Amino acid sequence: MIGAHEAGYVFRDRYPERVEIYRAFAETSDAARRQLPNICDIPYGDHPRQRFDLFFGVPTGPLLIFIHGGYWRSLAKGTFSFVARPFVAKGYTVAIVGYPLLPEVPFAHICESLRLSVPAVVQALRDRRFHPPAWIISGHSAGGHLAAWLATAGAVEPGIPLQACLPISGIFDLAPLLETSLGEMLGLDREEAAAFSPIKARIADTRLLAVVGSAETQAFREQSAAYVGHWSDRGGPSRLVLLSGRHHYDILRDLMQKRSELVDHLQRFIAPG
Repeated sequence: MIGAHEAGYVFRDRYPERVEIYRAFAETSDAARRQLPNICDIPYGDHPRQRFDLFFGVPTGPLLIFIHGGYWRSLAKGTFSFVARPFVAKGYTVAIVGYPLLPEVPFAHICESLRLSVPAVVQALRDRRFHPPAWIISGHSAGGHLAAWLATAGAVEPGIPLQACLPISGIFDLAPLLETSLGEMLGLDREEAAAFSPIKARIADTRLLAVVGSAETQAFREQSAAYVGHWSDRGGPSRLVLLSGRHHYDILRDLMQKRSELVDHLQRFIAPG
């Protein structure tokens, strides 16, 4: 049933510039793969989308794992290689992770697929004599949901501590989506939606930095604010960052800048003082 939440979550036709934005992402990602040390398409499962790309920082630097968005049904990891550049410049190694999509696989399969990816990424680095002391999980939109879900799922054991969770324009409560035109695609009932909603789960023993654009819909701004509140109410270090003037599609352009406000916020947040 389509209800009052539709405009808050289904809005790509209102942003015709998204086509140009994704074109810029793809071009900048092509350049990143040419210019940064990397290995692409490392498998972590049998499905052709169960692959990740590694962009190498320093061997003892932290690991950042990034999950792309697309409402769990579209896009691919290769469009987001550009995300690695500002982090690699800070010494991070970055993994851009792909995953199977709806409707080919059920929603639960996507979550479980991402759970498998984390220890596979860490092992791939160790095989190459990279030894990150900690990892950070990040993602945009549906990837922000998956990042938060992984941080709180409780069964991800890569053998190194989780330093921070960095969801960007994330979705943390799936219930409102059931009342939109996306509901049928998700294939979830209310109980399942709650089970896969990070805002219904315990918090992780780490830091949460939730980032959202000031020009995003009220629904997305409220999702991030509510999740930060959920985290802080339970004693977890958390912070909400509004990126000025950014909307849902152009917020990642910040990572294409020579100096990224988003990366600066993360650096200060995970190493305060």
